[in-house]
Amino acid sequence: MGTNKSRRRVMREEELQQTFDRMWNEIRGAKLYAGQPRSEASAQSVMLASRALQLATDSSSERFLLQAWRMLAYSLTANEQYEEALPYYQRAIERLEQTGEPGQAARAKLGYIAALFHTGRYDRALDVARTAEAWFEKNDDEIGFARLCTNIANLYHRLDEHMRAYRYHLMAVETFARIGDRQALAQSYLNLGNALASIDSFEKADEMYEKSEAVSLDVGMLDLCAQANYNRAYLHYLRGRYNDALQSFARLRQRFEQSGSRHYALCDLDEAEIYIQLNLSGEAATLATRAADRFQTLGLAYEKAKATAFYGVALMQMRRYSEALEAFGRAQEIFQAEGNLYWIGLLDLYRAEVHFSLERLGEAQALAVQAKAAFIQLAVPSKRILSLVLLGRVALGLNNLAAAETCTKEISTLIRDTRIPLVLFPYHVLCAQVAERRLQWDEAYRQYELAAQELEDHQARLRHDDLRVTFFKGRQHAYESLVRLALDRMDPAKALEPAYAWCERARSRGLIELLSHYAPSIQGQTGQPLLAKINQLREELSIQYARSRPEAGPTASLSNFESIALKEQELARTLREVSSMYPEYASLQQVSVATLDMLRALLPERTTLIEYFTTADEILTFIISRDDASVVRHLCTAAEVVALQERLAFQLEKSTLGRDYVAARSGLILESTKLHLRDLYRKLMAPFINRIRTPHITVIPHGTLHFLPFHAFYDGEKYLVDRYEFSYAPSASILKYCLEKADVMETSALLVGVVDENTPFVREEISALNGLFPASRVLRDQAATRAAFIESSRTSSFVHIATHAIFRQDNPMFSRFKLADGWITALDLFSMTCQTNLVTLSGCQSGMTEVTGSDDLLGLMRGFLYAGARSMLLSLWNVNDESTTALMIRFYQEWRQGAAKSAALRSAMLAVRESHPNPFYWAPFLLVGTP
Repeated sequence: MGTNKSRRRVMREEELQQTFDRMWNEIRGAKLYAGQPRSEASAQSVMLASRALQLATDSSSERFLLQAWRMLAYSLTANEQYEEALPYYQRAIERLEQTGEPGQAARAKLGYIAALFHTGRYDRALDVARTAEAWFEKNDDEIGFARLCTNIANLYHRLDEHMRAYRYHLMAVETFARIGDRQALAQSYLNLGNALASIDSFEKADEMYEKSEAVSLDVGMLDLCAQANYNRAYLHYLRGRYNDALQSFARLRQRFEQSGSRHYALCDLDEAEIYIQLNLSGEAATLATRAADRFQTLGLAYEKAKATAFYGVALMQMRRYSEALEAFGRAQEIFQAEGNLYWIGLLDLYRAEVHFSLERLGEAQALAVQAKAAFIQLAVPSKRILSLVLLGRVALGLNNLAAAETCTKEISTLIRDTRIPLVLFPYHVLCAQVAERRLQWDEAYRQYELAAQELEDHQARLRHDDLRVTFFKGRQHAYESLVRLALDRMDPAKALEPAYAWCERARSRGLIELLSHYAPSIQGQTGQPLLAKINQLREELSIQYARSRPEAGPTASLSNFESIALKEQELARTLREVSSMYPEYASLQQVSVATLDMLRALLPERTTLIEYFTTADEILTFIISRDDASVVRHLCTAAEVVALQERLAFQLEKSTLGRDYVAARSGLILESTKLHLRDLYRKLMAPFINRIRTPHITVIPHGTLHFLPFHAFYDGEKYLVDRYEFSYAPSASILKYCLEKADVMETSALLVGVVDENTPFVREEISALNGLFPASRVLRDQAATRAAFIESSRTSSFVHIATHAIFRQDNPMFSRFKLADGWITALDLFSMTCQTNLVTLSGCQSGMTEVTGSDDLLGLMRGFLYAGARSMLLSLWNVNDESTTALMIRFYQEWRQGAAKSAALRSAMLAVRESHPNPFYWAPFLLVGTP
């Protein structure tokens, strides 16, 4: 009887072992690995392992319990359930060591290490790694040691010790390649790519990702292939290819969302970082919040802390300072638990900057002192200097000039030993402010000049710098001070030229730099090797500039500065070489800041340029023509203009309140509007209007002046458009760029119209224009798709877009106009080509822009100028469809008959005013660019 029971028990155990073997084969056949995105296969493996645990528990067999624990630990780790995996690893390892199986225990520790560091238990992970390493080395277990190298490398990567991570990953790759383990090799290529990206070897990183994709596809590891795609998308971002990165994340997001992988949240996190760099703060905040919530659910503390920190940066950009402080505080608590001293110091610096902006000088000082101490301990001189700069600014705010000077001396000592790019800019600004307080005007001017030169030498790096908000604040102050000091302290006969140069260098630099990277159609004629070299040098510079990103940590080496300088010199030499063969291409690659002499030589004889500038609270203007140049000081204060602008906007808005309301009060509305336009005329034009002797005026506004219709200013008897033609430009340098570009010789125009409830007259507008230009290509209603527009707008004599437009004040680069199957945003335009003489957007507020602290304009105007438009016709406010249709038809009639665009627009305005006397109807449109 006992024998039969024993036999049945053995048979049951054999059957159970066969069941376990099938389960193991199915789980291992899924080719799972620690760190992979959660997938259907990993979730199925967890279900199988859970069933195995139930069977083992029912059998009361220690042998099967051990197998089930290992199976479940492995599956949970692959399914991103790291916290749940830990107790099963602990039980399995403990039991294996008790039963005298140290080799199996060492192999189980491989997954245990991954689960430990993914849950932030770094010290424990290192301890476990040391015991496993000792066993593998003692027993010459080459495969086990290679797998351990992978896990140790990933651990060091999490700790921002990237060189150590790289060395361990390289050992793993060499071993797996030697023994022919292609599944392990595919994963190791991916890991090595991550390590190479972290130490600036981006080309080699891309090669590793490509190898990982190829091998993982070959061995059927589709999840690993998706992860390699994801990592390449992030590499696009690091290399400055924002559109490519965003498109890749969009493709991958759906896959990760379906599986519930943490990589869905990582897509959100990385897109948030990109949007922060693009100043799209609202979108960045939304994505960072969603990522933090997801990481919280997954129990991933480090990732949650990063997402929370990015959320705080986005709030800081939006000046929501109290909320930013709360976010930084939450992130810092997590990093303190993680023991990440670099991020703790960085967040102290962020918080100090917020307190300084709120004029809480004591709090700012205390936090900056803490940040400085952290960066001294970590030996990160760049962030130590930024801490000292902030301490110096705080000292000036407290009228402690001696303390501020102490900070500058300490910085001076640091930069004597190591030249650190970018941090020299805020240092020079601080030195200049100290000199101004001591009434040392020449020294102040010299220091501001050094600051501006440093900034312009390394402008591209600001896209990635973690304190870019601070830099932009200081930047504008430096240029304003240079203009002011030149005019106040120099010989009047010599002051005009340098003052104007600094005025022009202060504005629209971002757009100038974008234009300088634009690759025009001429590139097809340029020697391909030379063009490839230019593009490669630009990309290599972008790669090295990216190393000032906040997450780069203390290992962000400064030793590459000499390499950067050499590459910048090589790029300049290559551009000079290509300029002799293809001047247009070279000019586009090197958009230069316009000087006074350059501008006077370029301006048509019939044009006077009026360029405004605001320094401190003073608005001044430069008046420039072929024959003369002068400056008019103290026109008014910026606050006065803002008040008048708000009153004018209030009156213009009344004309949208309904036909009956407007008809009953039209006279009163018109007189009130004229009153505000007359006040603006008296402050901004009357002091120098008699100096203008030309029929055409180009206005270059500054700051809030970008939103004013100068052509509609009223002198008490006439509007200025009665006497002059008007055009506008973001800066003289942009105007120079537009004027120097040859006209597009394409004879066919493109007419685009989409009717909706907001644009009822579009059909009539497009039909009338098609009658004027019968050879036009027409995209109307359902035919006006995004794809058709992108293709048709590549080259045309002009592009007329009659559709609903929206200006996004919260995120101007998402300002957009409507097409049949979606919208075209300002951001979309940066990946398009639109070579044309004129783009007209006849919808509402198409010309509205957001003006940044550096007077860069963000919106549709910026996008179309970058895409290749020579000029644009845009609206400043919500337009009336009936009067707009009449104005457009008259404008194109005049232009077709040979009038200049500025003259045609003036004629159209005067004609519409006869039937619609309020400026709301005839004055909303601006001609920007080539007149």
